[in-house]
Amino acid sequence: MRNRVALAVGSSLLLLSSCAVDAPAPPAPGRAAAAAEVTPPPPVDSATALPPGGGCHPVGIAASGLDLFPLVNPEWAPVVAGASPESTPVLLHGTVAGSHVSREDFPSTHVTFDQNTSIDLDAADRGLLATGNAREDGALELEWETGSYPAWAWASAGDRIVAAGRWIFDCGHPDPIPGACADASAAACVLDSDCAPGVACQGTVFDYRSELHPPQAVAVIRSGGAAPLSPAEGILAGPVVPVTQADVFVSPDGGGAGDLCVATAKPDFASFLGTPPNPGCFPLSAPLALLPPDAPPLDAADFAFDVPLPARPRGSAIDFRVIPRDLPAAAADVPARLEIQPVLDPSPHLHAVVRMTEADASGRLPTGFAASILAGWRGGPRRAFAHVRVTLEGITVLDPLKAPPYPGVPVPDGWVMEASLDGTWQVIGGLDAVGAASAGSFVPLHASFDRWVPRGGTVALLASAASRSCNDTLFGQRLFDDLARFGFDTTAAFACMADRQQRDAGTVAATIPVPSLGVLPARYVAPAAGGGAAYALAFRVERLADGP
Repeated sequence: MRNRVALAVGSSLLLLSSCAVDAPAPPAPGRAAAAAEVTPPPPVDSATALPPGGGCHPVGIAASGLDLFPLVNPEWAPVVAGASPESTPVLLHGTVAGSHVSREDFPSTHVTFDQNTSIDLDAADRGLLATGNAREDGALELEWETGSYPAWAWASAGDRIVAAGRWIFDCGHPDPIPGACADASAAACVLDSDCAPGVACQGTVFDYRSELHPPQAVAVIRSGGAAPLSPAEGILAGPVVPVTQADVFVSPDGGGAGDLCVATAKPDFASFLGTPPNPGCFPLSAPLALLPPDAPPLDAADFAFDVPLPARPRGSAIDFRVIPRDLPAAAADVPARLEIQPVLDPSPHLHAVVRMTEADASGRLPTGFAASILAGWRGGPRRAFAHVRVTLEGITVLDPLKAPPYPGVPVPDGWVMEASLDGTWQVIGGLDAVGAASAGSFVPLHASFDRWVPRGGTVALLASAASRSCNDTLFGQRLFDDLARFGFDTTAAFACMADRQQRDAGTVAATIPVPSLGVLPARYVAPAAGGGAAYALAFRVERLADGP
């Protein structure tokens, strides 16, 4: 019997299984067991985002154009001691309410668009909300750039999530409820500067939202799946059993929001532009998760979480499998060690710890971790599962959505698409050539999903697409370089920035029955709904050999 497993996960493939029948509980069992009733802490007052203690800078009620510059200088500030960009990571637990990729972000503070995950926090963690969150929907957003956060680790509605990272106010969205000038005019105002000289603005309510932006560690815990775990004697793959899957990703690469230069307020607009000799912030070179070097936030604490097991069959033992994932270059130097302890009582679960505080033999602290953990039971009655593959074959472009929004604004070729099957995501490539002349054309895709589901069940496919806008061409470089591209014609440059939102091409949502074994693949064409309803998605569903 083994009841504790430690392993290092690097770039090489490693599969590992272990079981425990009488596993003891660890000192800190996390939140797999039902938690006692907790009185939620009160939310943080969003007004604390303001100076002198906070780092956000609101603008007047009629601000426009360059007057809006303070909203993104900085765009994010720590909730605690917000005047400094450095902060201590926080840990949260919750249930995912929704998940999507942003179609609109400010390019001069981003390398790529953000992936946004809306989280209903556990009661004990609701003190991480601000009053702005509480007044809107009571949820907290986790945001991480898509270029830094791999799609296999994105969450979907209903998933459990544990995450650690930067707890910040979103300075770009003060969402004020206006007050009134304290004079006879009683004019609506946000700041004193909106009123006559010497007259105060009274009663403004600021609704800055708090976020985890960016995270540095995420564990997405998905229930209701199935997969093969331990191989049985004499065969290559074990029986397929119900599993809980935990997709775990740790990285110091936070994109623009996680960079010291981007997150630091600039003294003037020229510095924000990156006007020479100012070097600007790109390419990013100072990840806040690694600063200061002698005490980096990435390694301030181990990352621990619990993976609850499916219902226990009679006569079974805990079983699990760890599947390493590729680490991006920014996180690959020193992979962290994963430690797993199976626990039977009071609720069966795996207690997992990514040992971010543990140095390697050379004294180097970990720089990242990436793996999926499958947890289930060995033995007990067999259940019948079908092995299903869904392949995206292509789209028919009904409307390329490439009409210029303003005269003279260049609209780049290309679409973007994300798709998920039963909540597991992929970024879909192959759409870079969709242009103004693409109406009516078929664009082949090469993406597939494999899934084990109960025989006679269904799978749920979701796909979302958008057409790139002029704003897409401005990401990941100095604002000065964006202006230079337009020959310092500020009218043309700002018109491009005004085309800030990718054009929604619509969403395909389909629930598909599992085909019978031996039947030819079923082919479908589903028109997109919502947005521009600008395409139809062709896909096929096939039943593969079910295995042992």
